[in-house]
Amino acid sequence: MTEKKWLNPAHLDVVIAILIALVSLTTALAAWRTNIVGSNAAEANRQGLIDALKLGASENESWRVVYEEAGYAATFAMESAAIEVMETGDDESLQAAARNLRQYLLPSLQVLSGSLGSEDKYLKSDGTFDLQQRFADHQAEYPDLLALNPNASFELADDYASEQRQLTIGTVLLAISLFWLGLAEMLTGRARSLNFTIGVGVYLLGLLYFIVVEAIAIYGRGGVL
Repeated sequence: MTEKKWLNPAHLDVVIAILIALVSLTTALAAWRTNIVGSNAAEANRQGLIDALKLGASENESWRVVYEEAGYAATFAMESAAIEVMETGDDESLQAAARNLRQYLLPSLQVLSGSLGSEDKYLKSDGTFDLQQRFADHQAEYPDLLALNPNASFELADDYASEQRQLTIGTVLLAISLFWLGLAEMLTGRARSLNFTIGVGVYLLGLLYFIVVEAIAIYGRGGVL
């Protein structure tokens, strides 16, 4: 009696209608989540590009400062050597000029040369300047910029993009189940039962696939949606 009641066409019509509504809602939610994941991928990629541009600009500025200081430091070293020669000579006019240069020119050049010209740690044993070390120290003055990690953002974008592709498969499976349930609604007899069974099976498969993909992706990101 129960089996006959379950197979009653009117009863099955109601069940199919309810399932179609449920599958439609599930498919819409799946499509919404897939779009959200796609937006997250685009946002992470955009953030990676912004961070990369910031880092590039920071490095360019640091090298500009280093080379500017190096230019003044080299001029300071050459002028210092020239003044020493002038001071050791017998010409009093040159000695007077040397005193003026040492009093007015050298301090200005030393200031303009910055740390490169005033700190011995940047002077190598061969008399040249350690520009790489000065660059690293200048970069260290901006820890917020050094903390930027464009690669991490790009990896996150790739993770979201991969998840989006996989969620799309789940969404398609859910949509396909609507097709079979729609056929079941139109057909009768054994064909209706067959299409109904296929529709429910595809729906459950798509739903399970979608949930598993989401769970794995969220777990891989440490719980971040």
